[in-house]
Amino acid sequence: MAKKHPKIGLALGSGGAKGLAHIGVLKSLEKNNIPIDFIAASSVGSIMGAHYARHKDSKKLEDEIFHFNRRKGMGLFDFTVKGGIIKGKKTETYLAELLENASFQDLKIPLAVVATDFNTAESVIFTQGDLIKAIRASIAVPAIYQPIFYLDRLLADGGLSNPVPVSVASGMGADITIAVNLDQIFIENRTINLPTLAQIPLQAMDILRHNIALHAVKTADVIITPQNKLRIGLVGWKNIFDNERATQIINEGEKATDKMIPEIKKQIEIYYKKQSLPNRILSLFKKRQRLSKSYKTLA
Repeated sequence: MAKKHPKIGLALGSGGAKGLAHIGVLKSLEKNNIPIDFIAASSVGSIMGAHYARHKDSKKLEDEIFHFNRRKGMGLFDFTVKGGIIKGKKTETYLAELLENASFQDLKIPLAVVATDFNTAESVIFTQGDLIKAIRASIAVPAIYQPIFYLDRLLADGGLSNPVPVSVASGMGADITIAVNLDQIFIENRTINLPTLAQIPLQAMDILRHNIALHAVKTADVIITPQNKLRIGLVGWKNIFDNERATQIINEGEKATDKMIPEIKKQIEIYYKKQSLPNRILSLFKKRQRLSKSYKTLA
């Protein structure tokens, strides 16, 4: 009987400019020949995930970032005061160019994009339809981007409801899930001075996101947590315009993933052992025992 390979799902989390670490994660997985069968992504993860799902090339994604200078970035700002600072129409145009007007069906890797219904607080998961609208909804960080009306819903940042969508990757059919959590608060980054009035709400938001993310990754088989040595906040987009800082963030993602490669390979081996004939027979026997007990209970 041919060996059945495990389907691996990658959950790319939210985190503003910290999302550059996802590039390092992808670089490490590529160089270690870890295949990705599904990608589920929130917020900035949806941009990185969509590009990789389109091209399966982390170097191409990295080059895009290094060519994304301040002039290009400022060119995306269509200012407004209604619902956020940025309207987002120019961002949609940029995303369409970046992804070559691709649809979900054009992607080389199945992708799920997570947004949040601003009225009901529910996660909204897109796996088909307008890819650009889905990403635009997923990156709509409150007060920065306007929420977007799409398919009769008012949609905002996916990180509000599911910052690291491990459950979505599992639902797509993944046998092994790898979570990339960018919303960790590291003790070595502790603040030693009393925060300013402006810093307090931002730190409070980071704490909320930290705890939501910890809950979201509980069911992951492998959790990758890149360090945030540059102390990047909720958005931190200025780091994208600085190639030196961008390189640091990418490298942190790669280093964090390199450390977890042995664990990923271990999970793959565990999967193969579970697929062995004796284990499958034992699993079937236990299943029949459970069914037998349930019949007795009903009787």
